[in-house]
Amino acid sequence: MVKLTHTLRNITTGRQLYKHLIKECQRLPSGASEHYKHSIKQSFKQHVDETNPERIKEIIERALEDAKWILDKYTANKKA
Repeated sequence: MVKLTHTLRNITTGRQLYKHLIKECQRLPSGASEHYKHSIKQSFKQHVDETNPERIKEIIERALEDAKWILDKYTANKKA
């Protein structure tokens, strides 16, 4: 599980998650940024009808873990 900063602990809704992920895409190279923005939008469309609070929490946690992995991948490439 990803360690959450204070800001990330406050992400409890899909809307907050969406805004956070789209903003994080600005840290990626332009081609990757557009790819992941599209992927984020598609994922949100796929889960728009989800109402189970536990499932929503799982989706948020997984999305944050995936976002951290992607950002680490691209920042590692910059350092190399």
